[in-house]
Amino acid sequence: MENSLFSEITWLSAARPSELQSHWETEYPEIDVASAKIRHLERHGYSPEGYFVLPVHCWLENYYRPMQSRFDAFLERHGHSDQAKAIVNAERHEIALYERFRDYYSYGVYVAKKV
Repeated sequence: MENSLFSEITWLSAARPSELQSHWETEYPEIDVASAKIRHLERHGYSPEGYFVLPVHCWLENYYRPMQSRFDAFLERHGHSDQAKAIVNAERHEIALYERFRDYYSYGVYVAKKV
């Protein structure tokens, strides 16, 4: 059987700051710890083969920094509309949360085999 690869935002600890908890419960209530994600895979017929956490540079250098570099052009293209500003502000807020609280969450990468 072939392995499958899944990535999912994952809490890295059982306890976290309330500001962060509140943000992710609103934005993505499915966030959970790795053990819960693995149980979910098992309930759906997958056998875990491996798990790792994306390193910080993947978030910053490969995701957030490129996004930040395009904010001004995005706003310009959309005439600095209220909707465009809201999108950029929401992304800036998420980036600031990650910069402050990156020890508490990341993307978990799960390797599993369908059984």
